[in-house]
Amino acid sequence: MSSEQESFESLPEVGGRWPGSCFACSVDHPHGLHLRFRHTAEGVVSSCVVPEHYCGFDGMVHGGIITTLLDEASAWALMARHGKLGVTREMTVRFLKPVLTGQELTIEACIVEFDSKTAAVKGTVKNSEGEILAESSCSWAFPRLSRIAGLAGVEEQRLQAFLDDCRLPGDGGK
Repeated sequence: MSSEQESFESLPEVGGRWPGSCFACSVDHPHGLHLRFRHTAEGVVSSCVVPEHYCGFDGMVHGGIITTLLDEASAWALMARHGKLGVTREMTVRFLKPVLTGQELTIEACIVEFDSKTAAVKGTVKNSEGEILAESSCSWAFPRLSRIAGLAGVEEQRLQAFLDDCRLPGDGGK
C-alpha cells in the first residue's frame, strides 16, 4: 500500500448513507459509482476506479461522469463540513488531461465560501501520480430541507438524521 493510500485510509470516513438511489453515492444503485467519502480539514476526498462502460472514447471516462464525480464531492463537502444539503446553482468544469477508465482516481472538494444561503466549492480529479486531470468550481444554494425532502421523496426527519451522521463528531463546521 502506498503512503498516499495509507494516508487516505487513515482519514475518518463520512458516516452518512444517502437514503435514496443516487447514481453517484448510493450503495443500492445497481449501476452506480458507489462513492464513499472521507473527511479532510477543508472538505472531503474519495477514491474510485471508473469502469470501461462509463467511457466516452474507448479507455477515457465520459465528461459527464467526470462532472458527476466533481459535483458529488462538492455536495458531500457541504454535508460533511456544515451539515447542509444544497442544490448546484452553477458549475464550471475544466478538463485538463484525459481521465482514463480502470485507473485509480482521487476526487477532492474543498469549501472556499460559505454562508447560511449559499456556498462556493472547488473540486479536483487526480490520477495516482497526483496530476490534476479535471477541476471544478461550483456555487450552491440551500433551500429549506422540507423542500429537498419533498423533491427527493424522503421524510425530512430522515434527511436531517442523514446530515447529522455526515458530520465529524465534535466538528463545529468551521
